[in-house]
Amino acid sequence: MWLRYLTFALIFLSVGAFAQQSITANELLINQMSHNAYTIIDVRSVDEYNSGHLKGAINIPHNTIDEHSEILSKLKSKDLVVYCRSGRRAGLFIDKLTEQGFKLIHLQGDMKGWQGADLPTIKQ
Repeated sequence: MWLRYLTFALIFLSVGAFAQQSITANELLINQMSHNAYTIIDVRSVDEYNSGHLKGAINIPHNTIDEHSEILSKLKSKDLVVYCRSGRRAGLFIDKLTEQGFKLIHLQGDMKGWQGADLPTIKQ
């Protein structure tokens, strides 16, 4: 009987430990204005990035992780906020780098949510 409860507790706790962290657009904006504590990674294509991105975001398209390994290794100790247009590519990026020990936070709503909240973007 106790073994069943212990097993349930371990499963419950392990699921919480692997849950993806996230931050809202407004929380990120306030944080960037006051502390600039996060490094922001835009995993969209170069063209999408150039058409409008978050201030200070670094463009590392999700399918070019291996090509950016040198840059990423320098960022491994930082808290990284990751976004794409709608979440799929950011999820792929987060899954791959989480396996490598990175601390990643997903921007809730991604670029669609940011723009939907009428928050500022920068164009290249």
